[in-house]
Amino acid sequence: MHPVPILIIGPSGVGKNAVIDRLISLFPELEPFQTTTTRPPRPGESKYHFVSPNEFDRLIESGSFLEWEETHGHRYGTQRNQIQAILEARKYPVPISAVDYRGAQSYQRAFPGTLVIFLTFASLTDLPQRLRRTRPEMSDRDIATRLATATQEMTAVSDFDHVVVNREGKLDETIEAVAAIIEHELGLQRKDSS
Repeated sequence: MHPVPILIIGPSGVGKNAVIDRLISLFPELEPFQTTTTRPPRPGESKYHFVSPNEFDRLIESGSFLEWEETHGHRYGTQRNQIQAILEARKYPVPISAVDYRGAQSYQRAFPGTLVIFLTFASLTDLPQRLRRTRPEMSDRDIATRLATATQEMTAVSDFDHVVVNREGKLDETIEAVAAIIEHELGLQRKDSS
């Protein structure tokens, strides 16, 4: 089977990066790729390629992005060379990352068959509490903005084939559900499978 990207999408604070980190440890074929962004890095953060707004503009003008979007006042995008490098690096690599739902739609056009898994909360009322716990520096205004964005994102759920609820305190169940989708859809086997 020809490798296709796996995208984990969903609202801020739903646990996309935690899910991706665990999936990478389960499936040897998965290869993460970095999103390029104009937002400032958080302490210890390395999952993004941070650039200035001017550099981001230059990358847009040169056609470097497969997709890019502005979200919460910052721009995020995937550079084509990130995906190409992964596809050329190993015999059967499978690129994996978290993007927003608009980015996922761009991937689906560029890479037919892209596996998109929409990760969501049991209820959007969980979002403010989760953001306060995981990102205590976030202001009430920022939380309200993310809640509005999450509400908008939920309107796109029907555009994607797989929806997994990440219930508070049930990350292992979420990982199991997402891993089962990957096994079924792409035929990948977990490291601990025989």
